[in-house]
Amino acid sequence: MRFCRFCGTTEIQFRKSGKFGCVHCVSVFEYPKPNFKKLISEKQIQTLENFVKKNTKYLTLLSLRTRITRNLKSKLFPFYEPSDIEIKRMLVERKIDSFLYPNGSLPTETRDKNLVSTMGLYLGSEDHLRFEKILSGEEWKREMFRPHSGSQTRLFRFLFQKEIWAKLPGLGFISSCPTNLGAGRRDSVLLGVDPELAIGFFSNLKTLSEFGIEFAPSTDHRLRNIGKDRVLVVKISWKNASVVQKRQFYKILGLLGSY
Repeated sequence: MRFCRFCGTTEIQFRKSGKFGCVHCVSVFEYPKPNFKKLISEKQIQTLENFVKKNTKYLTLLSLRTRITRNLKSKLFPFYEPSDIEIKRMLVERKIDSFLYPNGSLPTETRDKNLVSTMGLYLGSEDHLRFEKILSGEEWKREMFRPHSGSQTRLFRFLFQKEIWAKLPGLGFISSCPTNLGAGRRDSVLLGVDPELAIGFFSNLKTLSEFGIEFAPSTDHRLRNIGKDRVLVVKISWKNASVVQKRQFYKILGLLGSY
């Protein structure tokens, strides 16, 4: 039976949890590799874009969410080796500790229009540090043209300092979840879909699954009251998609680029 000689994670543990225990697990266990090179064709983009434009009044953008995960270089992942004190010290030294959510509490994606947008860090049980940013559909439009503050710039520089975080040549940043390898990033969109459009919506957009764009299982879809309307809340997410793939998808939804 395979096992990682550095952290002790066995193949059975890996198959059950789907999580790496350290950076060396990447070379021990088999896992699906993301396809960064496969891009959505212009014809497909045009077809889907026209479908979305035609049915705009039946679609409501509720929220957009970005998560970035990081693990410390030369450390086992939190399941084996929590490093909360070290992480907090690093945040204080860089004057970005104000972004740490109090008591480790996390924001949740809204299923209502009345979302208060949030951005911050928390100490994870699977990864040493996680960054979360949630924007309402309305806030998204303003955010695209708003410059980052000095503290936000320091935060993003910190998240991409190669000498701090676990990183491998040819793969990028290493997260506990294999599908987050590379950028260590996962994006998601919550849409409110008119129930009458649901069948057409899924039959048209399901073709995007081959590009790493995932639609939540039907059991995750719920009817919700958004204002006076009854809509089906649908979560669409993609892990580690390339910047081009994400921008292509945002273009289909009629959004301005990627953040």
